[in-house]
Order: sequence, then C-alpha cells, then structure tokens
Amino acid sequence: MVGRNFWAVADADGWVVYEEGLPDQSTRHAGREEAWAVANERAAALKGEAFLQEADGSLVDRNWYGEFPREIKPV
Repeated sequence: MVGRNFWAVADADGWVVYEEGLPDQSTRHAGREEAWAVANERAAALKGEAFLQEADGSLVDRNWYGEFPREIKPV
C-alpha cells in the first residue's frame, strides 16, 4: 500500500492540514507548530509524507514515514 501525504499550509486565517487528494477532510490550526505536528502524526500513522508549505508556495520541510522517500520536482 502506498502511504498517504499530508500538507501543512499557511493561509490567510492560520494553517490548514489536508490529506493530498482529499481537501474536504482538512483541519484548521492557529499555529505553524500545531499544524506541522498534526501533519506528521497523520503521515506517520499512514506511512506517508508530511510537507510544510508557506503561503507563497515554498516548501520549508518534509518528513517521510514510509519505506522509500520519493523525490519531487518543483513546478
């Protein structure tokens, strides 16, 4: 089974954590650390990746919890 990816993304009202491909299951958080912790927790439970992204789209950090990390290329 392929792991699931979770993104912690800054937006105008704080931080949002969402599962890639399932935006309707997102959660809102007041702070960056809280959102990043939630994204990591969910990714670890489902053996996926957690990404931390600023509002401008820049990728700040990522953690892999599966067997092999995949390389992503910037768009």
